[in-house]
Amino acid sequence: MAKHTCAICGAEVGLLSEQKLADGNFICRKVCAKKCFKALDLVSADLDTVKAHHEQIDFGTKVWNQIFVPLKKTKNKEEKLKSLGREEYIYVSPSTGLIAYTDDRYKIFLFGKTTYACVYRIADLYGYEYEEEKVKNSEGKEETKCYCRLLFHNTAGLYSFRIGVSGSKDYDDVCKYFDTLFGIQKTLGNMANNFKSQLNAAKSIADTIKAAKDGTLDEAQAADTVNALDTAAYGDRTALIAKADAALASVK
Repeated sequence: MAKHTCAICGAEVGLLSEQKLADGNFICRKVCAKKCFKALDLVSADLDTVKAHHEQIDFGTKVWNQIFVPLKKTKNKEEKLKSLGREEYIYVSPSTGLIAYTDDRYKIFLFGKTTYACVYRIADLYGYEYEEEKVKNSEGKEETKCYCRLLFHNTAGLYSFRIGVSGSKDYDDVCKYFDTLFGIQKTLGNMANNFKSQLNAAKSIADTIKAAKDGTLDEAQAADTVNALDTAAYGDRTALIAKADAALASVK
């Protein structure tokens, strides 16, 4: 029976101890595959993705211990964390502009818990979609599990995962929470801000089209148009980006 070498740690692996990746590389199940979060589909992942995910976990766990753990104990209402989801959930920190997705692992049953984390900038969250999945419970009966899938841009490694929700109403609450953070909720009180962003985007598009016709369009103007469109669709995330970058830069 053919033996392979783990492309990350170099260990020799066989049929029962190897995990084959999408690009044909193999990694060991005991260490390198086990380190990954279950949300990462190793069958469709390539070696670069797995390596990036390992780095994501290493740094994210530092961020969790240095920033999120103290915030879990804070009495300052402005710094309190918001937890979202059921079974699989996330911790959102508006005061630092960060989101933590955690994985608790135990040495023996429920003893010796260690928490690992992947941490994301809230501003990089560009999608939250509703999903349903048919599963069989412990009694063998079929039931429907509901999830909210989160998708992040500018993220190497695990860039998409889902958290459990009780149903469509619970999912709507998650959407409303993030829409409010981003200033894109469709409430009467926020219509003026949305309208202003849309006007800015429309003006930017018009200016870009005119510049293209005149032959005076440059990269900076094109980038400004893209930013205006993003702001109109996804809200102004400038403040969240600044908070997140400052928080991440403080991690040692």
